This record gives sequence, C-alpha cells and structure tokens, in this order.
Amino acid sequence: MTSNPLVTIVLPTYNGSRYLRESIQSCIDQTYSNWELIIIDDASTDDTPALIGEFVAKDARVSSVRHEKNRRLPNALNTGFGCARGEYLTWTSDDNVYKPHALDRMVHYLEANPAIGLVYCDMRKIGADGEDLGPIPLKGPESLVEENCIGACFLYRRQLYEAVGRYDPEMVLVEDYDYWLRISRRFPIAHLRGVSPYLYRFQPGSLTSTRQEEVSIQRARALCRHVLPPAQGRQVLLDLYWSALWRFRSRGDFRAAWYCARKCLALAPLRLRHIRAVIGTGVRLLLSGRRVGAPSPKWIPG
Repeated sequence: MTSNPLVTIVLPTYNGSRYLRESIQSCIDQTYSNWELIIIDDASTDDTPALIGEFVAKDARVSSVRHEKNRRLPNALNTGFGCARGEYLTWTSDDNVYKPHALDRMVHYLEANPAIGLVYCDMRKIGADGEDLGPIPLKGPESLVEENCIGACFLYRRQLYEAVGRYDPEMVLVEDYDYWLRISRRFPIAHLRGVSPYLYRFQPGSLTSTRQEEVSIQRARALCRHVLPPAQGRQVLLDLYWSALWRFRSRGDFRAAWYCARKCLALAPLRLRHIRAVIGTGVRLLLSGRRVGAPSPKWIPG
C-alpha cells in the first residue's frame, strides 16, 4: 500500500459480483492515484471473495476485510472506516462507477477550500447494462432537510469522521442521510453543481426503490433525531407509522404491520384506535402462523 494514502475509498459489498469488477476497476482507473481502496465483503456467498482476491493480488492499494456473518451496510462502513488511513474519506457502492476524474475534482476542491468539510457532485443515471439514462442534477446543501441531496459521489475530511463518529447501525436504508445530517450541524458542505463524475446504476429491485414505507420511516427518524422539535417529530413519526401499518396489512405483511402498530401505541398510548390496531394486527399475525413476539423487521432494529 501507499505509505500515507490521501484518499480512502470504502467499498462494501454483499453478493455483488455482477457489477463489482466494474466498480473496483473504476477506482483503479482514477487520474488521482494517491488512494487506498478497502473492500468490505459482508459475508457474500457468490463469487465475490474470489473476485476481490484478484484485485488484492495485483494492486497493493487494494485491501479487503470479510465479515463471516452478514452485518448490513452501516456496520460494513464502520469496519471499513475503522481501517482507513486517508486524510479524505468516501465510500462507493458495488454497482456504481466512478469516472476517471472523480477523485481529482473533489480533492482539488477541498484542497482549495479548507473551510469546507464535505463536497459532493452531480451524477448520471445508468441502467442495468450500463446504458446512459440521463443526468441526476442534485440540489444544494440548503435542501438537505427536505431530501438526501448529497447523493453517492462525495468526499469529506477525516476531521469530520473523528468529530461525528461512526455510521449508526439503527439507520439501515438511510445510514448516509443520517450521517449527512450529523455533519451538516457542525461543518460546511459544498456542491459542485454541473460536475457529474459518477455513474449511479438504477435497479428497480433495489431496497430503496421497493421499500418506500421503510425508507420514509427511517428518514423521519433521522430528522427527529437531528432537526425536528420533539413534539413535531413525534407527530411526524406517528403519522408515518399509522399509514405504513395499513399498507403493510393490505399486503399481508403482518409482522411489519405489528411493529408499526406497537410504535403507534407507544407514541400515543391513550388513543383507542391504536389499541384496536394492536389487537387486530396481533390476531392477524397469529393467524398467519408468525409469533407475535418475533423480532422487529430488520430495517428498523429495536
């Protein structure tokens, strides 16, 4: 490895062998060469370990860590950044691709603007086979409370990581958004508008495209933690859990519905409709053959 890598790229993957080679190669092809790539194999069962081994063997800047049990994205990121030596940090996904000048542009910006803690760029959308689906222009950092405007192409200083800490394992599906909110409360963020050095692969079957109820709830939980006043946050969460409860019930997902019903009751324990919802959903869960005391859905621990 380079003795003092300036940029650390963490690449978490779980059974991502279909696009992983292209993603790793895009890191290697960067015009900016002073980097290390740490690949976190989160207990893959496909060809991922062998593929990673190929790159580790031929490029000293590439290393890997394997989880023997799947620990999900936030923990994979924490494993990677716990090993990081760079002055600047980022992470990428196993199905997305950097253009060759991506790191160069972001490093140059941070070097020239020492007051900025994190910089991010626009992206282009690609399809399953790499076909160009057009630009993804992002909003400025002033819109972060409204949406996750930072996207997937970013670079931040080690100082931020040391101040803000690790990614939160409870923020599955919005681990990045929760992290950006934490950063934004303490450090300036900049947007390189019109610069699109990153190819974001759109896959209709991805978690964020098929689980909008879960994403909405997790996003609200992040906002309640870092932005919204307690009373407003409680009502936002209550409304989301209540609406998600009935959507889950209509789909026959009584385990998730049971979780949401109990959250509604915890937030407003004296409302008769919440008591009825818990009882009715619990009965449906029992009739479906699932234990009422079964663990909460994996997308929201606890």
